[in-house]
Amino acid sequence: MNKIAEIIGCLGCLGIMFLFPSSASATPTALMTFGELGNSSGTIVMSNDVQQLTSLSAKFGFLPPLDWKLAFSDKRGDMTMAEFIPANESLNDWSSLVCMQGFKGLANDVEPERFLDSMAATYQEHCQGQVVYQQLGRSEVGELEAVHGLLGCTSMPNIHQSLAAVEEPYITSPQGEMGYFTVISDDENVYLIHKSIRTAVFTIDTVPITIDNYRDFMTHP
Repeated sequence: MNKIAEIIGCLGCLGIMFLFPSSASATPTALMTFGELGNSSGTIVMSNDVQQLTSLSAKFGFLPPLDWKLAFSDKRGDMTMAEFIPANESLNDWSSLVCMQGFKGLANDVEPERFLDSMAATYQEHCQGQVVYQQLGRSEVGELEAVHGLLGCTSMPNIHQSLAAVEEPYITSPQGEMGYFTVISDDENVYLIHKSIRTAVFTIDTVPITIDNYRDFMTHP
């Protein structure tokens, strides 16, 4: 396994790959606030690292709705990660997810296209159905370069790792999983951001997010 695939395999926000370390714990259920401390009871303020991720992600259309929650965040070495889901869902049973990851110092080791290709290869290793993958080209926002693509699996096993609230790993029925992915690079760092949905198992002919409707998917919660 090459360096990039190893990073993705260990730390990616794949449906099958919630590989949380035993010392990590999911963020308590609470609504988000972006920026200053909110007055609402039960509202949490995100860490500076997560706020930096959300600020960058928003430039590319990935800001989660305010009624979603920050379900998990972690910082390990040069990697920062945050996962957002609807407030009434859990990491073991989500229908929609926005995942943000930052990899400090990785820009010199990999081009965004290669990183996204490696993400697709990781899906291929675990998908029980067919992988759906289509790069959608590059864009620039300020000094940031990005490559975009659609990536999913028609039938993905839903494997849950042990968390504080779940003593043993367990497996539920496979689901279809599809998302819009963006890999962003600056002079030093690489960022992986995606918005994904889980659905009933689908086929290549019934892919829920395509080149024809992904803009609508990104526009609506």
